[in-house]
Amino acid sequence: MLEDAELLRRYAAEKSEPAFAELVRRHVNFVYACALRRVGGDRQLAEDVTQHVFTALARDAAALAQREVLSGWLFTTARNASAQVVRTERRRPALR
Repeated sequence: MLEDAELLRRYAAEKSEPAFAELVRRHVNFVYACALRRVGGDRQLAEDVTQHVFTALARDAAALAQREVLSGWLFTTARNASAQVVRTERRRPALR
């Protein structure tokens, strides 16, 4: 089994969709669970956060390929994205 860093390198260098799909498969439940806790159990918001995290991963794959452990970055990104979504949702009723 390939390490996360190798999968990221393959995606960054070759745009290997199978490599990225494997990364998503490995980590999607972890990211979703982190997001779900942070957004107070709102499944739709957690899905939005999860999508944001993996979009950021794809965008920053080349820089992140140097990391040996990806889970810390995924957790931090999920936490930050969740906080942003929660702030936006709190402001939304005030804008109506």
